Amino acid sequence: MAINSINTLDATAAATTQTTKPAAKTSLDMDDFLKLMVAQLQNQDMNNTADTSEYTSQMAQFSMVQALTDLTELSKTTYGLSMIGKEVTLAETKSDGTLNVITGTVEGVNLYNGDAQIIVNGVNYPMSSVMEVGQAK
Repeated sequence: MAINSINTLDATAAATTQTTKPAAKTSLDMDDFLKLMVAQLQNQDMNNTADTSEYTSQMAQFSMVQALTDLTELSKTTYGLSMIGKEVTLAETKSDGTLNVITGTVEGVNLYNGDAQIIVNGVNYPMSSVMEVGQAK
């Protein structure tokens, strides 16, 4: 298939547009759900209207999922904060694939982008690298 200048221009514009867009959201929030629901109601067939009980059920389910997500995030934060002052053993994989074991006292917690990272010996480590937690000596 031959590519003419119009297709080339469109492909170049599409590539430029894709690289200049901000990072896309990977999850829906309640505002997105409500926008979808309003769009469905505005575009429904007047002879076959939507059942409002379905919307109510979907909104309740969405609210439950969002509440569980918020609770999980809060649990991670609380767990990270409870580790301050505790002695931890961490696992870190080196670039050559070997395991590096780090032991130290948790000095603080870094809460950024909904992800709790503990600070040991002045370095941030993800919570997933914790192998053992004990009382500080």
